[in-house]
Amino acid sequence: MTLEVMVLLAVAILLILLGIYLWTKGSSKEPFWEALFNVIGNILVWDLPVFTTFRAWSVFLWLIGFGTFIIFIWATISNWF
Repeated sequence: MTLEVMVLLAVAILLILLGIYLWTKGSSKEPFWEALFNVIGNILVWDLPVFTTFRAWSVFLWLIGFGTFIIFIWATISNWF
């Protein structure tokens, strides 16, 4: 595994863990779906990064983390061929 691929994996794991931490710090009254639709709505109208809650930031970091993880998997598989 090359250094770039390991950095991608480390960033993905860090973003996902930071998202979990922010989720626990956020308001327990805000459900996941409300935070997700808030994030998607802000992305669609180009309001980045104007998220108003910890849970919205958490979902945003999860989306970036999982996207980075998919790029990591794609980079690892492409190195095999």
